[in-house]
Amino acid sequence: MTDVDLHSAQRRRRWLIAGGGLLLVLVLVVAALVIRGKHEPFAPTASSPTAPATPPPYFPAPYSVTDRATLTVPEESRFAQGTFWATAGETYLVTMDLQSTKPAGSDGRSMYLGVTLSCSPQAGGPGISEGGTQNMLTGEVTQYRNQGLISVPEDGAIDCSIKLNAPYDDVASTGTTFTTDGTWRAEPVGGEARAFEGEGLPRTVAVGADESVMTVDLPLDSVAPGDLRALSSVHLTACTGVNGSREEGRAWCSEGALDDAGSTVTTRLTAQLVDAGGDVCAELGTASTEPDHIDLYRHHRLLSLELTHSLPEAPCGETVRVSVSVHNDGPAPVVVHHANSSLVVL
Repeated sequence: MTDVDLHSAQRRRRWLIAGGGLLLVLVLVVAALVIRGKHEPFAPTASSPTAPATPPPYFPAPYSVTDRATLTVPEESRFAQGTFWATAGETYLVTMDLQSTKPAGSDGRSMYLGVTLSCSPQAGGPGISEGGTQNMLTGEVTQYRNQGLISVPEDGAIDCSIKLNAPYDDVASTGTTFTTDGTWRAEPVGGEARAFEGEGLPRTVAVGADESVMTVDLPLDSVAPGDLRALSSVHLTACTGVNGSREEGRAWCSEGALDDAGSTVTTRLTAQLVDAGGDVCAELGTASTEPDHIDLYRHHRLLSLELTHSLPEAPCGETVRVSVSVHNDGPAPVVVHHANSSLVVL
């Protein structure tokens, strides 16, 4: 063997020894990690800043449910059921928008349908129950819109649904099958909000009268800069019959004032600024319905309005006042019901 061959052989021997030693170290390291993994499983601690928070079991607002139901008179049904997650201290506006039609060619000239939006916190506490009753004329699309405010003292779930009620079995429309489309939506208010408390309702509005029936005052210093929003629904009954106007255990139409021709009414939603003395110092905006005729066959009516208006940069007064008024052209008096009449100001 030459000196060159001997030198090459020694160099290969040194590389083999070094490589074997490195391989032995790697084997020992892997074995140690495996042993540690068996006895000390890794788990993030609660104090770890990267540990994810537990998500709520339901989607938070804004949240909405849209659904369709089919009924046959007489029948009751509940649909559009859903649940959203509410945060303590937050106020939520829940709105309902529903429409239905008595099918063309179905028996009877009109058909009664009652609608109720219900929302209840799973942990208990005040909820929402708003809707309306109307007689749907054959072939005519009838709309129901109403709204309410809801909050929870602690984080928790709120269940909402819409109830449909066509209960009468001794009417011409018995056996009529119809569909109803409905949506409810919950959204955080993000500021101050108030709702009408019900003072002064129910009441009867005489022929020719124009009366304020619902009012909400909001302190100006609690209103965030930007748009003022108001939503109202007025539940009305024309005095075409005594029994149809009952509420709180009494009839609100006198027999001498009954008229089968019913009532033609206009509702108006008005926003104003009021000074410390109670006087109006600025008109913000007004929204009105078209004159609506409530005759013997329609009898019930739910009229809704919405108003959005920007507040001035330097508003006068101390209070934002939003009111709903009813003008009755007759020939019959009209009843404004407490149940299902609402006014919400945001």
